Amino acid sequence: MSGSTSGLPTFKFGFDIGGTFTDLVLLGSDGEVHAGKSLSSQDVVAEPIQTGLKQLLADGGIDASRVHNIVVGATTAVTNLVIERKGARTGLITTHHFEDVIEIGRELRYDLYDLRAKFPQPIVPRELRIGIAERVDNLGRVLCSPDDKDIEAAILTLLDRGAEAIAVCLLHSFANSDHERRVREIARSISPKIPVSLSSEVLGEIREYERTIVTVLNAYVMPMVGQYLTDIEAALRELGINATLQVMQSNGGVISRDFGGRMPIRMLESGPAAGAIAAAETVGNATNIIAFDMGGTTAKACLITAGQPDITTEFEAGRVHRFKKGSGLPIRLPTVDLIEIGAGGGSIAAIDETGLMKVGPRSAGSKPGPACYGRGGLEPTVTDAALVLGYLDPDGEFGGSIRLRRDLAEEAIQTKLAHPLGMSVVEAASGIHRIVCENMAAAVKIHAMEKGKDVRRFKLLAFGGAGPIHAREVARRAGCRELLIPAHAGVFSAVGLLMAPLRVDAVRSRFSLLDHVNWEDAEGILSDMQEHLRAELVSAGVTPNDIGYRRSADMRYVGQGFEVNADLPENLSDTQQANAASLFSRAYKAKFGRALDDFPIEVVNWRVEAFSSAPQRSGMARRQRIGDVTHGARTRPVFFPDIGSFTPTPVMAEAGIRDEYIYHGPLLIEQAGSTIVVGPGDVCEGQPDGTMRIGLGESRP
Repeated sequence: MSGSTSGLPTFKFGFDIGGTFTDLVLLGSDGEVHAGKSLSSQDVVAEPIQTGLKQLLADGGIDASRVHNIVVGATTAVTNLVIERKGARTGLITTHHFEDVIEIGRELRYDLYDLRAKFPQPIVPRELRIGIAERVDNLGRVLCSPDDKDIEAAILTLLDRGAEAIAVCLLHSFANSDHERRVREIARSISPKIPVSLSSEVLGEIREYERTIVTVLNAYVMPMVGQYLTDIEAALRELGINATLQVMQSNGGVISRDFGGRMPIRMLESGPAAGAIAAAETVGNATNIIAFDMGGTTAKACLITAGQPDITTEFEAGRVHRFKKGSGLPIRLPTVDLIEIGAGGGSIAAIDETGLMKVGPRSAGSKPGPACYGRGGLEPTVTDAALVLGYLDPDGEFGGSIRLRRDLAEEAIQTKLAHPLGMSVVEAASGIHRIVCENMAAAVKIHAMEKGKDVRRFKLLAFGGAGPIHAREVARRAGCRELLIPAHAGVFSAVGLLMAPLRVDAVRSRFSLLDHVNWEDAEGILSDMQEHLRAELVSAGVTPNDIGYRRSADMRYVGQGFEVNADLPENLSDTQQANAASLFSRAYKAKFGRALDDFPIEVVNWRVEAFSSAPQRSGMARRQRIGDVTHGARTRPVFFPDIGSFTPTPVMAEAGIRDEYIYHGPLLIEQAGSTIVVGPGDVCEGQPDGTMRIGLGESRP
């Protein structure tokens, strides 16, 4: 792979590190795609990236010097640090008497009838929380300036107690950040290398608890994520790649490596967010879809309406109860609105204390993995069930390196489930499959209902290694009538990394009744944020003329406790007040079904989002078209729940699917990294862009 690369296409490299597999995609400037999977490593995160990329380059005959851009999707790196509490020992400097905000929280019970409800333990222990004498009011006026000696003493105390990172969250710093910046200056003079996270930079808005939590978490993961990015860069340099490193954020945008190092908490849901972005790009503006992402560890869903995924600031991390809202740590940063709806391929099936079968939340992960991987796993998983039921090739490989063992899958299911429950292995495997699909379908329906949407009017677009296998049964049980399976579905989130635009956002609290807004001051706030964001994108290599902006405000009716985000008119002035009220009423009605006419409105937060134009897909190649090869296709017995038995089913390679040709189920279509299940009575049609459109038959569970 040496020699001149002049005149040859260049490549972008995207990789998404999941709990079980790391998905890798090389996208050429001519649309050429090379994709693969490597088993994730919790110990040496760069190893599967380096190994997988080396294989892709070798298989494609591509010189490493032709890789010009790299986009990192680092979801599990950040998530695992938070969930497993493996971040840096973090100290907190706050305003005196506010040291316990992080522990007091909101004093809201997520379960009214559970008198022993547990909450997440504070990230920062009590001995590492120190208050300093300072005070700024909500308008930013200084009431009491901190003494430098007090700041120095607080920092030295934290360092003496073993702090490896420092979070600074002072009262009303969203209105005046001078005191926080002074703390950082002194901290760096004492210990130049210690990471310092300021709340005014991480989340410049009201609500002390939420602002403290996200600032502490940012500091908590900063040292490890910084080292993580450095290790990845070093591994790529060993392959001869000196490309620019960019980082995917949970808001669906990409940003520079420097920004990612300063704001690693924004990477928390980056992988699933990338999948949602790819799903939106695939369907365009005309179709409402449910993006269904099922990987090796979890399954998530996102509603995409009119080509845009929902964005929320109500995300939670590290929940005590996985599916109970309010039991986790609030992350008030803009995040693609994803709901965790169930298990992944590695989720373990077991018998609970009532004697019934359940699936998850425990996962076999990549070590030891499902029993069928032959890596020492002894407990049955969703993947083991899929193999026994015929959805996966018993003579095939998984992820390009794992030879599947049906005998080990059957043994695990027989030992742990079938024998204790008095049923056959196939019945137990079918039970695993039906339970996980029913749980996910129920969660999808509830999520859509909470958004005021009818799930039956949506199409289900499925991706991830396990998504296309389970999508049909999930769709049938949810009431969807049509499935969409995109090209490269098994590594679709990694594809999304290469479709996402560069994007940054900022927020600043400034409370006012809408009738009394000083529009000149508001314009100053928005312009200041806009200029700061423009500088971030320019430093990431974006031409100023290619930057677009979206301005919005969080507003509410007087007396309400929480806000609704609404776009702002392009030109702010007194004459635009009515337009601002109209835009808020429209957003409020879209969320709650009605607006409150003639009721006073108040503005709480001002927001700006800056973004580059999205990368062009440039006719992404998806498969070699070799015509209809149904004749003579392989067959294998496959179990379909709606039939209740095995039936001989043709098995085709994705490359054999003709565009705009109707295929009737039952049928299995094997993609790289996944298998598409077309059931009895279903019809499948290949689209020119590589998407498989599957119309479901009339049968229902």
